[in-house]
Amino acid sequence: MLVWRWTPNGSYSASSAYKMLHHGATAFRGHRLVWKTWAPLRVRFFLWLTLRHRHWTADRRARHGLEARDVCFLCDQASETIDHIVAAYPDTRELWHHILQALQQLPAGTASSLIWRRRICALASGQQRKGLDTLFVLVSWHVWKERNARCFQDASATINDLLQLITMEVDRWINAGATGLAVLARS
Repeated sequence: MLVWRWTPNGSYSASSAYKMLHHGATAFRGHRLVWKTWAPLRVRFFLWLTLRHRHWTADRRARHGLEARDVCFLCDQASETIDHIVAAYPDTRELWHHILQALQQLPAGTASSLIWRRRICALASGQQRKGLDTLFVLVSWHVWKERNARCFQDASATINDLLQLITMEVDRWINAGATGLAVLARS
């Protein structure tokens, strides 16, 4: 007789196999943001790397003994970390100021990317919160792409250029099914 030890009655089920597969796994801070937020998979993967501090920014390259430019490619002032790029970089803050001013919601403070997102999302609830989560991912993605354009292509965009790109991308994401973002755009 075969007994499945992962259920109380000893019989196999797909859900018990799934639970067994993840037995002992640890969740990381922000996992719900990554996997529950509406965004294309490549953007979710970017966010997962962001929250795990796995992007090859100057701090990580230096930690691995690789040649690294000490200062941020975006502002040439602070040291380059993913939290600086996503949450503390002055143009990122200005972008958020314009976006949240348009939404009539303004948080304050400088912190890590997760704390910064929490401050933004504390201003809303329900579908608006889902929309702000998606918007946080979208803005972070575009700031990261701007960093890479400056780093690898010697190109730069203004705040207004980024705002236009983000606005166009918001429309695309809404058309693709980002309902929380649609609710946020209507308000």
